[in-house]
Amino acid sequence: MKKIVAGIVAHVDAGKTTLSEALLYKTGALKTLGRVDNGDAFLDPDALEKARGITIFRIKLIWNITIYRLLC
Repeated sequence: MKKIVAGIVAHVDAGKTTLSEALLYKTGALKTLGRVDNGDAFLDPDALEKARGITIFRIKLIWNITIYRLLC
């Protein structure tokens, strides 16, 4: 199995968590699409993150997916 390690790096409030949640949702890894500003983002589980509406702690995620075509 070929392994790809990826990271998303951008400026503060650029939408990194929103993009990550959307990728997980669109590929079927998440059943519902959370939002940081609604406090229901899967990748921001901490109460402090939910209260402030920002990502504070990093999260490691192992995502198993078969990619047939990647368009960039």
